[in-house]
This record gives sequence, structure tokens and C-alpha cells, in this order.
Amino acid sequence: MKKVQKLLISALCVAMGASALIACGDDTGKGGNKGGGKYTVTFYDGTTVLSTQEVAKGETAVKPATNPDKQGYDFVRWCATPTYSQVFDFNAPITANTKVYAGFRSTAPDDHTWYLAGKSSTSALFAESGDFKEFKGDDADSLPASITLEKDQNKGNKFTFTADFYVEDKFQILNTVDGWGDKQIGYGYMTPELYSTENTAPFYFGGGLSGVNKTADILVGQSGNYTLTLMVDTEGKLTELSYERNGDAAEVSSDYTHYYIKGENITAWEDMYNDATKMRQNGDKYTLEIYLKQNDQFMFISKQSVDGQITSGPNIKADKLTEASKAFVDGTNENITAKAAGTYTFVYDATAETLSVTFDAEKTPKQYDYYFDGKFGDVNWGDYQSDPDTFKLTANNGVYTYTAVTLAADDEIVIRSYDAGTETLGWDNMATTYNFEYLNKTSDAFVNNSGNIKVVTAGTYDVTFDSYSKMIKITIHNDSPDIYDIYLKGAGLTNSAGTQSPTDWNHGFAEEWRMVLNSDETAYEITVTITAGDGNRFGLALYDKGATSGNGSYIGVSALGTDGDANDKFGTSGDFTCTTTGKYKIVYTIATGKVDIYTVTE
Repeated sequence: MKKVQKLLISALCVAMGASALIACGDDTGKGGNKGGGKYTVTFYDGTTVLSTQEVAKGETAVKPATNPDKQGYDFVRWCATPTYSQVFDFNAPITANTKVYAGFRSTAPDDHTWYLAGKSSTSALFAESGDFKEFKGDDADSLPASITLEKDQNKGNKFTFTADFYVEDKFQILNTVDGWGDKQIGYGYMTPELYSTENTAPFYFGGGLSGVNKTADILVGQSGNYTLTLMVDTEGKLTELSYERNGDAAEVSSDYTHYYIKGENITAWEDMYNDATKMRQNGDKYTLEIYLKQNDQFMFISKQSVDGQITSGPNIKADKLTEASKAFVDGTNENITAKAAGTYTFVYDATAETLSVTFDAEKTPKQYDYYFDGKFGDVNWGDYQSDPDTFKLTANNGVYTYTAVTLAADDEIVIRSYDAGTETLGWDNMATTYNFEYLNKTSDAFVNNSGNIKVVTAGTYDVTFDSYSKMIKITIHNDSPDIYDIYLKGAGLTNSAGTQSPTDWNHGFAEEWRMVLNSDETAYEITVTITAGDGNRFGLALYDKGATSGNGSYIGVSALGTDGDANDKFGTSGDFTCTTTGKYKIVYTIATGKVDIYTVTE
């Protein structure tokens, strides 16, 4: 979502009682009026004088009785600047020679296809498109009609859209050529007489009176059925958005069910409720397009609201797969496994209770650069934009880190992303903000503050962002590499002391199942005897040092490296499953996050 964190100087024409602007070079008393008490108000079309008025000092100019005509243009309003960036206030006293400009909008037709990009937690308005999704390039071919503005057949620069909007909805208007960029339509394009910062207004700007970024989110403060009208000026001066409330919006039930993907690597088996994991609802169908690595194992979990009580609902597992879907995913076990790396589209039909899958091997994730942003120490929101090298996360095989950052209580942080290689970082060309919803919540040292990650416990931390799982992890910075506790959990294991693993996979934080940092301080190791068999499976559970509760981050066979001589004996998906009984040393390398398994000979 393109959330605006700072306010820029407004380009909005706002008639809020501001004084009429004094023309450059026309100081009070100059221009032949010295001591005369009268000033000249000149009305222009560009540099062409349309008319003049002599106005006594402190009096107001009179709005011309008729609006000027200009072929190929519509007159919109009188403006105080030649760029039409401010409405001229006819109620403001004249205290100097003043220029007033006729604001003309070109009637030339606009050939763009315009659509809404937004988010609604109440309706299915954006369910088909995805929250704030960009339709550009190849994606433009799949632009849903449900969010497309309709072009007026008689006026080629007029576009309209009618729908139910609900309190807390937010959106912007984009076109399929430029997408997120300078031409996106945010609140800064709202017609001046409709401008409001009151959250009870039908549509409002969430900032203050000091100005509004042209591409700020349009926020809904009053539910209703609205018609939006976008008038496009192909010359770029008076493109504007207006709206009309047609009546009340249809009532929607407060009860709901949302589905989210949960998997071995895509969420480290954590319940993650965010835009990257959420299926989009359209009626009784739920859709998620997501890139998955080969052999990643997953399911879909649900959250339900019934009579206002939010609970966990039923899971979607392999038994819901359609037969055709099994060409792309393995459904022989309870969980679902991706057969190959690529982009998967999942559609769950809640009425039929079936999960269908399509697959595109050629569609790979877009590449981004990631930056650390927040308010901490001497750093303020947006400082990364002027000093990107200082705040850019360091990449390592798809995992990005920002290390040794000192945070005090009440500091707030997020991670911003931009298209890879972007040189000028701004609010307008930002790709995504990753916030508290993307945090691996293994610690109570951080809480949610309006989406930002707010610090509860001061300290020096390392921040890690996994671009595959879209997960943020924050750990205490330690100069020693011994910063984890990693335990083996599973069945069919016997440790060096002859203790057999619990059949319920509960390592119980017992020392005999904890991996130990090696002498080189480069990896964690443990030696165990492993019995082959279908029921004998295991995995690694990774915790912050000293943790005594929780499930940790699960590490399965997809983390296998390339160094271990016995790696090929432990399966290709899901948990580690041994094919040959023997004694093995299991090694987790810190720098790579990979697991290698070595045969131990007596």
C-alpha cells in the first residue's frame, strides 16, 4: 500500500479562506498606485489579458459575470497561479496589484484505462484485484471490470465509477500504462470544494491542513454508494476527482471468514495474517496468487468471525484438491507440496469446498531493494530517501539484513521496498511497506502501533527480512555468533546419550536435543542415530537464545545444503525422512541457513 508518511507541499487547489496570492514583483503601493489606495486586478488566460478591475485597498475583486470561452477547453475556475495550483479567493481583500488566471481544462480525449487500487476489510470491492495491486504490463490484461472506471461516450476525458464504499476503505486511481508513479490519482487531485481532513467526511485526507501529497490515499469516512468522476486534463494542469453520494451502502454482515497460506518455508509454519498471505474474496470464492519454491509444504488456515467472536476456522488441506490440480501440487500427504518453483494461483470454492490450482513456471517474483525506515535515535521518518546507502538492507541469497541498530522504548520502524535499481526514492514510487503484520512474533519486545513496529524493550537489534516468506525477524544483536537455540524435534531419533526422541515431537527444551555451536563458531551441530521408516520424521526448531516457550521457526528438508555426504538420504519435501538407518551429524550453518547431514562412522 502506498501509505504516505510525510506531508509534502500541496499542489491541491484549496479554497479555505487563504488570501489571494500577490503576483511576483507587484509589491504594495507599486505599479502606479502609490498612495492612491487602489489596485489593479488583471484577469488572464495565460499571458492574454481578458479584463481588468480597479479595486480599492482592502476591498474584494468581483467575480466576472460570465466565464471565458476557449475552443477545445472547458473553463473550470479562476485560479491564483498560472499553473492553476491554487483557487483564487474572491472573498480575500486586495492589498496589491493582483493577477488572476482562467483555469482551463483541455477537452482532448484521454486514452488511458483507469482503475481503482485499494483495500476494503468490509466488502469484496478489491477482492478480485488484490489489495492495492498494480495492473501494468502483462498484468493489465487481467484487469477486472469490477474496478475499472467507465469512459464517457460523449466526453472522452471523463471517467466514472459507481460502487458501495465503507468506512476505513482506502484507495487510489491508477492507469494501466503508468501504474504507481507520477500520474496516480490520490487525494491531492480532489476538487477543492470537496477537500476535507475530517474523518467523518465521505472521502477525506488523513493528514493535516499544512498540505496534502497528490498521491495520498483517499480514505472513506462515511459509508455509502458513491459515483466517482475523474476529469483528465491531457495537458496536466486540471486533472481532478470529484464524487457524489447516491445513498446508503448495502448492509454487510459483520461475520466473515478469511483464508491465509501457512507453510514450511513460506511462513516457517507461523500463522501470518497479512496481504502477502491472504486469499482475496469474491463472493464464495477465495483466490491467492503466490510464488512458491519447489517442495515447499503448506496448507491454508482460516480466521472466522461469528457473532463478533474471532476464532480459528477450518483448514484447507490436500483433501480439498481437485484432480486437475494434482498435476501441479502433490496431495498424497495431509499437507500440500509444490512440485516445482513458480507462480501458483489457488482458488478455494467455499460452497463446493474444493481447491483448484493453476501454475506458471515462467512467472517469477519481481526484484526489489529494501530500506530501513522509522523514528529512532536521531533518525526521522523518510531519512532513508536522502541517504539510501546508510539504510539499505544487505542482501544474502534472498535474505536482507540491517544489523546492530539501537532502539529505545517507543521507537517505531518499518521496512520499505522499491523496484531494484531505483535511484530516486520517494513516497510516490515506493513499492510496498512491510510492517507489524509481517513480523515473526516470537518476542513481546515489539507491539503494533497503527501498523508500525513499536519498541517495548530497548536494545541493540538485528533486523532480517526474508523476501520469499515476506517475514521480518528481529533478534538481539550479539557479537558472538551463538545467538540461537536450535533443537531437534521428531520421532525415530536416538541421541549420543542413548535417549530416544519423544513420539509427540516435543523436544521440551531439553539440553540433550539442543544443537551446539562448533569450535569455529560457524555452525550448530548435533550427532544422533536415526532409524529409517515412514513414521520416523524430524525437523529443526530455531529460537532466539534463551527462549523457553513457543514453537520456534521450523526448518525442514527444503533447507538442505549441498555439502553433506548424506543429504540425499533424507527426502525432498516436508520433514527430514531417513531412508537408511545410521549415525549422522546434523549441521546448521549460520551464514547460509542451510542444513547438511554427514555420515558418522565408528
